[in-house]
Amino acid sequence: MNDYFSAPMLGYKLRGRTKNFIVWSTISLCLFILIIVMFSNLLSAGLPDFISDMISSFPGAVSGNTAAVSTPDFKDFGVNFGVCMQLMLIVGCVYASYLGASANTNGRGDSDITFVYSLPVTRICAVLTSFIAQLFVLFFYNLVVAVVSIGVLYSNNKMSYLGKVFLAVGAFMLIEIIYLAISFLLATFMNSGSQAASISAVVVTVTVLFGIIGSMSAALGALKIFSPYTYISVFGIISGESRMYIVGIAAGLLMSVISLVISCVRYDKIDLILD
Repeated sequence: MNDYFSAPMLGYKLRGRTKNFIVWSTISLCLFILIIVMFSNLLSAGLPDFISDMISSFPGAVSGNTAAVSTPDFKDFGVNFGVCMQLMLIVGCVYASYLGASANTNGRGDSDITFVYSLPVTRICAVLTSFIAQLFVLFFYNLVVAVVSIGVLYSNNKMSYLGKVFLAVGAFMLIEIIYLAISFLLATFMNSGSQAASISAVVVTVTVLFGIIGSMSAALGALKIFSPYTYISVFGIISGESRMYIVGIAAGLLMSVISLVISCVRYDKIDLILD
């Protein structure tokens, strides 16, 4: 009896994600290139002045700072590329949330039951193996992002940013694991795999909004605790103003572990929970 891990099930899970991985990676990379090209064009169209005017129009009570807010130098490659990477993090978080939600809801299908009763494997083994499979998918996804990022650096003769890119991709993976675990847990309360997309969209949207609101208002700054997206500033890493919130990261990883444990407990009793 395999109590915690099953290699055959892992291989099965990874094969089942192949097409989804290829499609999502292709779309994400095309979007990444589009963001870089579009952002460069917007710079020449006066984007820095527009952002400066927009920020200065915010009341002090909203921004939490009555002093003048200086905008970054978008003509600097680090700032430009950092913004693009920060936007790509949202895409990665959506993908991670989708992986977590779809893995746990689809894990109640006939294929998993076949593994449970024929290998045999325990229910907890099925959950843990499924989660590990999603981690592998995330790793390869971020590896592809890293390769494309290196290509962007090479084409712009900016290989000096190589170390920062690797650190940023590591931050990608860390934040995405938190979103993966949260959606993985929420999906245990859903009965249909078709709900996975809505779960992932809601999780990312709500947490990102919490981060934005918390950043804009000092009075609501505590909301950033509920926004894993803000735990590490990918923009800061690339632009040279690295900000890593150790407490937030630790809390996020602890939350991930708790989510996984609860998922295991609930799925182990799933026959008594489902109608």
